[in-house]
Amino acid sequence: MLLAAFAVGIWGTVLRPAAYEVRGVLVARPTPDLIVVRHEPVAGLGMGAMELMAVSAEPALLDPLAPKEGDRVKLAVRQRDDRLILLRIERLP
Repeated sequence: MLLAAFAVGIWGTVLRPAAYEVRGVLVARPTPDLIVVRHEPVAGLGMGAMELMAVSAEPALLDPLAPKEGDRVKLAVRQRDDRLILLRIERLP
């Protein structure tokens, strides 16, 4: 039973790549499905601090939060091909 649970866990990481936590400041929302963030270092993505990151997002994730330029945010993103996809966003104090 334990071996089966372990195998399912491993298989889930193969099918679903890792998600990364990103903290930063929203710079812009140039289109309804794209945000640009100036962020802290994200080692897993090989990005240093304060680089600009473009993140593709479903408007349904962004619209309820109504993020504005200058908002401090915490994101969960996943890399898909050459894009970063937003999984979750929250405003920080």
